[in-house]
Amino acid sequence: MAGTSNTGEDAPRRTRGRGARVAVWDAGRTTSRPFDALDALRARLFAGLAAEIRVEAEAGRLVLWLPVLFAAGILLYFGAEQEPSLVACLILTAALLAATLAVRARAFSFAVLAGVTALACGFTLACLQTARIARPVLIPPPGSVRLTGFVEHLEKRAAADRILLRVERAQAKGLDFKPERVRLSLPRGSAPTVGTGLSVSARLLPPLGPAMAGAHDFGRAPWFAGIDAVGFALSPPKPADLAGAPPLAVRVAALVHGVRVALAARIRLVLSGAAADIAVALVTGDRSSIAPAVEESMRLSGLTHVLSISGLHMALVAGTLFALVRGLLALFPPLALGAPVKSLAALCALIGSALYLILSGNDVAAQRSFLMLGLVLLGVIVGRAALTLRSVAVAAVLVLAAAPVSVLDPGMQMSFAATLALVAAFERLRPLRLGWTADGRMARIALKVLLFVGGLALTSLVAGLATAPYGALHFQRIGAYGLLSNLAAMPAVSFLVMPFGLLGVLLLPFGLDSLAWPIMGLGIDIMVGVSDKVAALPGAGLRTDWFNPPAVLAASLALLCLCLLRGRLAAIALVPALAALALGGAPPRADILVAPNGRTVAVRAADGRLSILGATSNRMVADQWLSRESDTRTSQAEGLADAFRCDRLGCTAATAGGVLAVSRRPEGLEADCLNAALIVSPHPAPKKCPARVITPADMAHTGTLSLFRAAEGNSNARDWRIVPARSPRQQRPWMPLLPPVAEGEQGAGSAQQVEEDAAR
Repeated sequence: MAGTSNTGEDAPRRTRGRGARVAVWDAGRTTSRPFDALDALRARLFAGLAAEIRVEAEAGRLVLWLPVLFAAGILLYFGAEQEPSLVACLILTAALLAATLAVRARAFSFAVLAGVTALACGFTLACLQTARIARPVLIPPPGSVRLTGFVEHLEKRAAADRILLRVERAQAKGLDFKPERVRLSLPRGSAPTVGTGLSVSARLLPPLGPAMAGAHDFGRAPWFAGIDAVGFALSPPKPADLAGAPPLAVRVAALVHGVRVALAARIRLVLSGAAADIAVALVTGDRSSIAPAVEESMRLSGLTHVLSISGLHMALVAGTLFALVRGLLALFPPLALGAPVKSLAALCALIGSALYLILSGNDVAAQRSFLMLGLVLLGVIVGRAALTLRSVAVAAVLVLAAAPVSVLDPGMQMSFAATLALVAAFERLRPLRLGWTADGRMARIALKVLLFVGGLALTSLVAGLATAPYGALHFQRIGAYGLLSNLAAMPAVSFLVMPFGLLGVLLLPFGLDSLAWPIMGLGIDIMVGVSDKVAALPGAGLRTDWFNPPAVLAASLALLCLCLLRGRLAAIALVPALAALALGGAPPRADILVAPNGRTVAVRAADGRLSILGATSNRMVADQWLSRESDTRTSQAEGLADAFRCDRLGCTAATAGGVLAVSRRPEGLEADCLNAALIVSPHPAPKKCPARVITPADMAHTGTLSLFRAAEGNSNARDWRIVPARSPRQQRPWMPLLPPVAEGEQGAGSAQQVEEDAAR
């Protein structure tokens, strides 16, 4: 009873106490916490971003991201180690397309699935393009090959002539199959004209791969272009009487080549020296006669884009034709009042640009520029907005659909980056310009001059910033004075060089072209003078290896966000921009590099630079090694192999991991095994050799080998970390088939050994 009474008396107390505690808790809940303000700010921020995204979606601007995802799908395809299944790609893309159409009434789901479908379409289209080409990689025999066929393309260079031969017959012992097209270097002045049949004894080179891990794959683009092999003639070619007419493509090429040669001859009758060489390059697309010193000057000053037929030249030709035709038609009142003069002028500009594309050699960069310009002119013809972000997006999809491999081309990347940035910049500045007015004739002239100079400066600045990461990634160069050189030289190019070059072509049928070439030459002299002055400035042609692929991908995303998003959404670009800064930096530099031929070997010298032995035996690889490290030297530089000491048996060099021996004769291998930690030799080493041996047979699996010291100060030959230019797991249609690994093969560069090193 007592217990019950106590319990009854205590119950109200407990209730009252619990109520007091609950009151305290409730009061704590209503009191603002330190992070409530941040939570509210975050909620408002996300709500604002969601609202702006809805505005972008309602305006149809999210569609601009579909070409980006389309290109990302192509990049994903080329990043695969093995060739994907085309059937699986087609099934997946069809399923995604059907799912996208099924949810088109749901905005969010439709947007997400549309993006994934664009990604899959890019991947599948690239796979389909590769399957359409589907031919093996030619492994040439060690001896000479007798080739007979028609000359399809000709370039006369300073050191040699280069032709593209459409092969009709190929004779050689051990030749796997007849190549369809072969690019050959011939003795200077020995190449016949395009369309001629010839027979030549040639040495075909092995397929070109990356010069080192992460470098450009030189065998990919020729394979997609239909070139089966490259090589050089062992003797001057001989005329060949082939049965039947040349293929249609060869006959058209011969006709165009004849026109280009005749036009170049007319230019050289009036101009000479660098002015003639550059005029011929700008009118006919033939850059072979431009002196290396002039090209280097243009490269250092940031004006090298003027020498390559691209968007600048297409725009100037089309703009000149458009203004000329429109002005002439305006002189006749009946036409000016009753005919669509603007559309007719745009049509004439489109036709003239197409003829210029053919005349200038139909280069890939010129094709991209013509496609972009064609969309702009078609917009003018039908009365739509000419150059918008939508036209850039459509052009990108068309270019990538026609040639998916072009997504890896530096020219394509830089061209569309510059175009995207310029279109976005001028779209945002257009409302400001509409409010600019001036009273009086002189004030209007001054305003126009100001707008021209300001527009030129803005164009150079925006295009230079947009393309800088790609130029640094692919060429390890940054044009420090590009803005200065373009401001000084582009007026001459815009008002003298290209317009009077076009006028010279138009006057050629009437025999009056000599009136235009001197003025064009004057503009070229001004441009070259500016280039030489700027190239002589300290720091011109700045070289850097700071930009790597991850950093450039992040910078590309930042550029896309900045150009395709509006309002506060554009601030998202700060995230990938900061990521690009965090990811940038010089890559690790190898201590030793060994080319597949076994004769070109580089070591890291005491000054930190590469010392290359046998650079002249593989100049392209040696130049790539130096360029990738931002080294200004070339494969022909004196003292490039100073770190090596050589005799008749071979060469040696001291490295951080011991002595490197490059053996030339088998009788020197025994001494090398006793004294060296690493041996590069074309001959097999003794069985009990304690040194690590690399042979060309080993590198047939891997390509160039990059060796890094895994343990500082340890001279053990097994402490090298080896990075091959080609992973043993990688096999794509444009790559030579990996030879089978012999049982028990343990060479330093063998696939088995490389896998073991990677696992360690």
